[in-house]
Amino acid sequence: METRVAIDADFIQLLTRLIAESDDGDPPFKRTGEDLSCSQPHLGQWIDRCDVPFLMDTLALSDHVFGQEFPGLRLSQQERTAFAGTLEQHCQECASCHAKQAEDIAWKLRVEKTIARNKHAIADALAKASGKS
Repeated sequence: METRVAIDADFIQLLTRLIAESDDGDPPFKRTGEDLSCSQPHLGQWIDRCDVPFLMDTLALSDHVFGQEFPGLRLSQQERTAFAGTLEQHCQECASCHAKQAEDIAWKLRVEKTIARNKHAIADALAKASGKS
């Protein structure tokens, strides 16, 4: 019997392998701003602890979806938009957080490119994992 954890691990391994194989000579990811200190650590902790594109997408969710995903967190879309703007401004001004943001965006693009190039293999893996193949 295959568990959900095993299925998830198989899919992650497939995605990892596909990303590694499709790098097209892209440089390996190396944190360029690690030796820099954040100018505003209370904001920088958000950048350090989260994937920046995911964080921004999360903050941009509609109130309805955000409320469903984070039921204990009462932030209006206006408050989340303002916070996202503050984080964006911080990333423009802070070298450390700018580097992390750039790396996160580059990684997202690399993953999206890999998924686009390997739709059939990924669809087959998902179908197999869900028992629909």
